[in-house]
Amino acid sequence: MRVTDKVAYIFLFFTMTFWAGNSIVARMFADDLPPLQHAFWRWVIASCLILCIFRPPLRKDLPIIWAYRWPVFWIATTGIGAYNTLQYWALNYTTVSNVGLLQTTLPIVLCSLEWLVFKEKITRLQMLGMTIATIGVLVVLIKAELSNLLNLSFNLGDLIMVGAIFIYGIFSLLIRLAPKEVNQWSFLWVLFIIGAVELFPLQILEYQAGYRMNLTLGPVLGLTYIVIFPALLAYKFYTSAVVTLGITRTGLFFYWLPIASVILAIVILNEPLQLYHFIGFVLVVCGLRLGLTKKE
Repeated sequence: MRVTDKVAYIFLFFTMTFWAGNSIVARMFADDLPPLQHAFWRWVIASCLILCIFRPPLRKDLPIIWAYRWPVFWIATTGIGAYNTLQYWALNYTTVSNVGLLQTTLPIVLCSLEWLVFKEKITRLQMLGMTIATIGVLVVLIKAELSNLLNLSFNLGDLIMVGAIFIYGIFSLLIRLAPKEVNQWSFLWVLFIIGAVELFPLQILEYQAGYRMNLTLGPVLGLTYIVIFPALLAYKFYTSAVVTLGITRTGLFFYWLPIASVILAIVILNEPLQLYHFIGFVLVVCGLRLGLTKKE
């Protein structure tokens, strides 16, 4: 579905905010929701909700999707089966801050891939916007202290997240090859089902290795949030935005993700609001404004 630029920007604002909450919830319940089972049940429940609530015209759309079966398969494998699973796995070993720092490379990865594959030019304003937004995110993540940047340490989880970022770049490229004439909920339902099928044997192995989901009230509420907002709504919004804006302008909104994580931590976890939060927020907003300018 193609929407207007303004609507696409609103979609992306909510998408990144929902995904910021996803990282916080995944980290909070890392011990209660093993990554492979977590990811598997996320997509199973989300696909069931699509059938029950949105009732997509699958009988009409499935033959068209089948005609695009290989692009659809790889879209599902990279964006559903692989990326989120790797992110949840990474959060078992690293911090939300480190994940947020690594995600600042996503806009650069996305615009580089779009340039390599589709020969889309990157304007000077977009490069300037990315630079300013990157500085804004770093100001927040290192708390405006250069020593914090020098003292950053990286581990296995960070390496896993680097792999996840490149996989997500491929997913964003492949979205442009998706069938445009099908109902978007039909398309997402197929993606979620493929992702769940791919994760089924892996989550069985995880279960047999002794990892169990702890379905007490907190983890259940966390999983409910993840299914409704970062899965159903965010993927609906993101795929619509990529079709409308292209990969480069869409990718710029990933600078909002770590800022949204900090804002949610302040609102939900009562973390103190500091001056560097405000400085980083202003820089990210200015960088986005420059980067989203269509012409130099």
